[in-house]
Amino acid sequence: RELVEIVGEVRPVLDRFGDLGAVLEREAPEICFASRIGPALGYLEADIGRIVLSRAQPRPLQAGIFLHELRHLWQFSRGSCPRDALSMKEYGRATFAIEADASAVSLLLAWDMKAHGDPSVWEALAAWPSHQDIAARFAETMEETGDGPRATTAAFYQWYASPERRERYYRAACSDYLDRQDRSHLIP
Repeated sequence: RELVEIVGEVRPVLDRFGDLGAVLEREAPEICFASRIGPALGYLEADIGRIVLSRAQPRPLQAGIFLHELRHLWQFSRGSCPRDALSMKEYGRATFAIEADASAVSLLLAWDMKAHGDPSVWEALAAWPSHQDIAARFAETMEETGDGPRATTAAFYQWYASPERRERYYRAACSDYLDRQDRSHLIP
């Protein structure tokens, strides 16, 4: 029931941003909660079509993470995810780009929800410690320009501004890359 409610809460913004609503309908991912998922607050298992959200988070943050993971599903459906044929370094760099994009787009959607009377998802994403600087840059640009695409671009570039964030995601991407190599038995 809670998952249906989360999807229902974000459905209006998905309808306003048609591509994301369409990918939700077309791909019809399984959406579930997990009690323990490590440091991540959610993730996409694209190969089996599943979005997993942390049960331990407040509902507005769950909705924000759902938007982030739905953007990953959109990326996957467009073939934008890193390929196994890349070197580990390039795989990591590609991971940066898809994470920066999903972070920026989820902020755009949350801002739109706020503009339409529901600030809870925006407030949750803006308070998320690992992404506070990204949300602040988005908000600053929106307040200066009122231009959603410009603010989204500013948030995308802000994602790269944190050496700690880049290091954390690079390590995770390299680990994922090596795990994929092990499973496929491919020689890079």
